[in-house]
Amino acid sequence: GIELTGRYMVFSQAFRQINSMPTTTFRPPRETDRVYNVIFMGERSHDAGGPYRESWSEYAHELESASLPLMLRTPNGRHSTGQNRERWVLNPSPLTQTKRDLFSFLGKMMGIAVRTRQFMALNVAPMIWDLLVGAEVTGEMLAGVDEMLIQSMTKIRHIENEGVSEEMFEYVVMETFTTLATDDRSVELLPGGAQRDVTFSSRCEYADSVERYRMHEFDEQVACIREGLSRSLPTGLLSLFTGAELERMVCGTPDIDIDLLESCTEYSSCSANDQHVKFFWQVMREFSNEERSMFLRFTWGRSRLPLNAASFSQRFKLLSFSRSPADQYYPVAHTCFFQLELPQYSSPAIMRDKLRYAIYNCTAIDGDDTGVGMAAAAMGWEE
Repeated sequence: GIELTGRYMVFSQAFRQINSMPTTTFRPPRETDRVYNVIFMGERSHDAGGPYRESWSEYAHELESASLPLMLRTPNGRHSTGQNRERWVLNPSPLTQTKRDLFSFLGKMMGIAVRTRQFMALNVAPMIWDLLVGAEVTGEMLAGVDEMLIQSMTKIRHIENEGVSEEMFEYVVMETFTTLATDDRSVELLPGGAQRDVTFSSRCEYADSVERYRMHEFDEQVACIREGLSRSLPTGLLSLFTGAELERMVCGTPDIDIDLLESCTEYSSCSANDQHVKFFWQVMREFSNEERSMFLRFTWGRSRLPLNAASFSQRFKLLSFSRSPADQYYPVAHTCFFQLELPQYSSPAIMRDKLRYAIYNCTAIDGDDTGVGMAAAAMGWEE
């Protein structure tokens, strides 16, 4: 079952409350704003959309952590080599019924993300998305998650190029027909493999067996996710898409396009020509992608933008902020409504410092009934 800490994760709570709902729950119309309502314990928020979007951001954060048993950092990430070091793969450990149900629930939520464009900002390795659409796994895909494994197997196949003769082999390569899975379990590659030594003549068979196992070690987990996806989407059609296209439909794009955001912005009691508004867009363009993502989470409860202007369910609104002196105040976000009250800061440097503090330190969705929003606690005052 889920570890004690995992039981209280937002994803786990959603699983217990939503997973057994009727299938129609997981097939909402595209225009659906929310599939469920969220109440965060200890926070006085009213779910007009902000807490709902925040729950999706929490799902991604929790799944890509040790708090839940569903994902692991790629071996490339753990070894600091190759591509996709920041990405995650499915945990291939033996499946209990609870884990099966959790993977299936993840598939259901992915389906909702596709149907409603409420993206789940997962950093899952390309190989997993390729498996989900039914693509045949290649050595190149495997290298994208574990390059050291591919290099090791290549060396074993061509070990004579390293000056190792058949007579020397048993002293240099002391292996049996076993391998380590991604979760570091020792796995027999064939019945009795732990008792069968790898010899010079069987080295290629061994390397092929290792790669074949690692290419398919996620198959059961992928099947569970696809079963969940089938509750929302016609999975038979997934083969029409590439893994990258499915990832984009589920997760959106991690790159925050400031030009797109600016084109979908409205102004209230201020204008795009105001000096402090120009400072704001200057700072947003100077922000790293991580900071831009944190800004979105601060103002909208989600960490990625829609794919295009037509997909925006709400336009971003910049509001005037009348208190003075402005440089002593932080910006105020109304997360449910994708609005930001922006003080008239006197310089880009102050704008940058105030925004950075707010987006990293004011993440509780609280006080919606006061009209102040997320930054009030940090400022020490409220309306």
